Amino acid sequence: MQSHWVTNRYNKSGKSPDIAERYAHIQNPLFIVILSNSKIAAIPGLSGAGSSPELIQYTPAADAEIVSRGKLETIRTMSDAPSGAVTPAVLTRAGLELSQSEHLLINAGLEITPGVPYYDLKVESGKDVRCGRAVKNPAAIVKASSKLAKMLDCDLAIIGETIPGGTTTALCVLRALGYHFNVSSSFSQNPLALKQQIMQEAMSAALTDISTLKDDPLTAMELFGDPMMPCAVGLVQGFSSSGTEVMLAGGTQMGAVIAVLRALDGSAEVVLSTTKYVFDDCSAHFFELVKALEVDAFSAYPDFSRSSVLALRKYESGEVKEGVGAGGAMALACIHGFNQNDFRKKAEAVIAKL
Repeated sequence: MQSHWVTNRYNKSGKSPDIAERYAHIQNPLFIVILSNSKIAAIPGLSGAGSSPELIQYTPAADAEIVSRGKLETIRTMSDAPSGAVTPAVLTRAGLELSQSEHLLINAGLEITPGVPYYDLKVESGKDVRCGRAVKNPAAIVKASSKLAKMLDCDLAIIGETIPGGTTTALCVLRALGYHFNVSSSFSQNPLALKQQIMQEAMSAALTDISTLKDDPLTAMELFGDPMMPCAVGLVQGFSSSGTEVMLAGGTQMGAVIAVLRALDGSAEVVLSTTKYVFDDCSAHFFELVKALEVDAFSAYPDFSRSSVLALRKYESGEVKEGVGAGGAMALACIHGFNQNDFRKKAEAVIAKL
């Protein structure tokens, strides 16, 4: 089988651990990328999701243009990491080109909009979590996203995200819901001390008993999250209610989304797909989080050490790791029968066109 490069790292459901076999029945997948901004990304040293601190809020818009058309349109700023590692939007584009899958971009709180088509939820961007309220009316975002999902025609929804600073809001929400695990980072050296400091300041500013939030995930998102989270939650609920299978494409940020779903009702069945770079991040506790959430999880390994492109090889040293649903896009390519070499060559071709 071609699926050895996307492996099942945790299997709670007992369904086939071979991803191509598990999804052999899929005929009409839809790849969704949630585009959001949060003020927390402006904190120096917090996020590597952008070529510089001054340009970091352009990242979701640039990612959207790369995913949608394989080139920058109105945004002239590459969303690569400061290290020169290429944006994971390139990997997502490669997976979509190989699988010939349809995609949908959702504006869930952008500060800068892309020059490609997107669905606009008309919500505000995220605020700094240290200011007392980070997300305005998350319940309304959940409702609007659920309604949207029910209108979409697909048999597998793969949901990714691009929001700089998102692992820090994920840490805050996970902690508020009672999950005491570290999160990953787009930097090779995870700034955990800074993230934990921000989390502590946010919880002090909240002026509420944090222990009460385990059963109140909407308030946890409102105080400590970002607008991507309620959007993803609503999409999962909407798709699940109409019988559509759901794969969450991402690492610790999607872990936080699943934690919210578990606290809300626990009934929505999802699968998680990310990269080995997240699973193997020794600064985080991702495998432990997956086990605590009891979610089937897959890990994609493109082995960029064999690439002639330095910007891809940097992933092997822990740069970037994941984002823009890259792990799910690789899973989708694998489901369609493409192997490690196919994917790597396609990613190199996408970069050559930028």
